[in-house]
Amino acid sequence: MVEAVVLRILAVLPRAEICVMNKPNLETSIWNFPNVSKTRSYSLKPIFRDVLNKTPFFWRVDSAWQKISYKLTLQSMGTLIPGRSIPIYDNDNAAIRYNKLGKFCEEFDALHIAGGGNLTDLFLHELFNKCCFMHTFSEQNKPIILTGQQIGPFSSRSSKRALQKVLRKVNFLGLREPTDSLNFCMEAHMEPQRYAVMGDDSLGLMPLNDSFISDFLAEYGLKEKEFIAANIRIAPYAKGHADYIRQIVLIIEKVAMHFDKPVLIVPTALHPSDSDITSGKKLADGVHHARMVVIDNDNLSPALVKGVLGKAFGAIGISYHFCIFALSQGVPTVCLYDGAYYSQKAKGICVFWGDERLALPLKDVDVDSAVGHIAQLFKDESFREKMLSFGEKAFEQWRYKFDTRVSDILGRLN
Repeated sequence: MVEAVVLRILAVLPRAEICVMNKPNLETSIWNFPNVSKTRSYSLKPIFRDVLNKTPFFWRVDSAWQKISYKLTLQSMGTLIPGRSIPIYDNDNAAIRYNKLGKFCEEFDALHIAGGGNLTDLFLHELFNKCCFMHTFSEQNKPIILTGQQIGPFSSRSSKRALQKVLRKVNFLGLREPTDSLNFCMEAHMEPQRYAVMGDDSLGLMPLNDSFISDFLAEYGLKEKEFIAANIRIAPYAKGHADYIRQIVLIIEKVAMHFDKPVLIVPTALHPSDSDITSGKKLADGVHHARMVVIDNDNLSPALVKGVLGKAFGAIGISYHFCIFALSQGVPTVCLYDGAYYSQKAKGICVFWGDERLALPLKDVDVDSAVGHIAQLFKDESFREKMLSFGEKAFEQWRYKFDTRVSDILGRLN
């Protein structure tokens, strides 16, 4: 998503200087692009974080207080606490507070937050960081753009209201799905011209060329359209999926046997806490009647993964971007899901791509019914043609809305 956004900004505003946060394990080619530089990673601390530090036996409630301090600071920003006053630390030396956020933001002319699914209190730390930056840029009267965003779900009304408050200040909010995220904006009483459904930012990412992908697949003994792609996500924010490993194994194995095709497990998350390689190996270990291959490579690029998924016969997975990468290239895909966070993703996929067959809930799943459902979709040739055409239109829609808003909002800075 970051790669697609940076490339598109450069296409619209060739003279723009873009500073991108250099997060750990960020595999991307953007550092080779002209006018792109790295900004050191940072940590922001809630104002109320240290209030109880000297209280006896505080360590017993430190974890709970950390969450409370994030929420209290979030609620107070924009009224009692200005975003510019938030302490900011250099991650390379966490002991050194090198500035207030306001000072840090002074050197930049605008803020662009690339797409993602972390504007939710499920990822309270990320929600806090982004709200702090948006408040600060707003206080400095600088443009704020967000693209390809999923908003929610929320377990806390206070977190939801805090985000609604700051999003009313942004110049443009691009949504990746026309369901709960769109409802959020309407509930927040955002001005209609400040938000729109545009699709996920990954639509702007181009896959690697066909010959490279063919050679890559050949290393695993696979050929184009002769394998089924699979993915499983087990993480702290998706613990429920672990309860369904046996069902997922049986579904994927039976689909593979039905079509007599090998399965390639394709990771889209590589961080140790939510590694699709680790969970993919657990999945492969449970399969005994089909050939399973895991892409075990920590240096995968987004363009490579997207290219691989575009060559699959069909795809079955949990990861949102696994599904979007495949669908956008005309590959029949079924998203398996559990829990509120992934339910929103799955519903968004079905509505955006216009077909209810694209998702299956894992709760109370009947394996044979699921296999029949997936097999029917994979055999639907008209669906393949429809998705290929829709994927091209979705990209054009994303590019048009991105270019129009970025040019209008940021073009004035040139």
